[in-house]
Amino acid sequence: MQWRFDRRETIQIAKAWIDLLLQRLAVKIKTPVLEVHIPIEIRRSLVLLAISMLAVGCEPKDVRPGFWLGGEDVSSRVEDWQFTDQIDEVFIQTRSWYGIPHSTTIWCAHVADELYIGSYGEDKKLWEINVLRDNRARIRISGKIYDVTVTKLDDATQRHVVGMAYQRKYDMAQIFGDEIPRWSFYRVEQDANEKPST
Repeated sequence: MQWRFDRRETIQIAKAWIDLLLQRLAVKIKTPVLEVHIPIEIRRSLVLLAISMLAVGCEPKDVRPGFWLGGEDVSSRVEDWQFTDQIDEVFIQTRSWYGIPHSTTIWCAHVADELYIGSYGEDKKLWEINVLRDNRARIRISGKIYDVTVTKLDDATQRHVVGMAYQRKYDMAQIFGDEIPRWSFYRVEQDANEKPST
């Protein structure tokens, strides 16, 4: 089964949440002279307009997160991720618990024809929390979107090998100085229904 974020479905979910919230709040604008009641249809439309504007115009950039990723969907399986050696940052889109995708930029490294992504520091990033709850994600590399499964590496030997690949690619000492932070690494695998490219 191929997994994709459906914008219409997400907007329907958001609409239901907004309706419930607005009904409970019964929003009214009060001024000293008059009281204006905004009908729920107008309130809902304004909130949906704001969400739509954010969703369309808010892809991640540097450290700023975003929502949906745009790009060309790839239907063929990647047999060797070595081409990512020339790419510093990739984009990941994860599933949040509230139904709106979360996307951000991350570093990646390839080891033995497989792709790995990582995160540093003691606190988990939002994308990590999302993939630990639901490991389905989308990765965008050079404008192409790959449906993937993201799995945390628990094996110390694998983490060390991937850590060395990160060190070769990014020169951690130059970036972080003498205090290189602790990293968590994740294996990225294309969905099983993808066909190998020939």
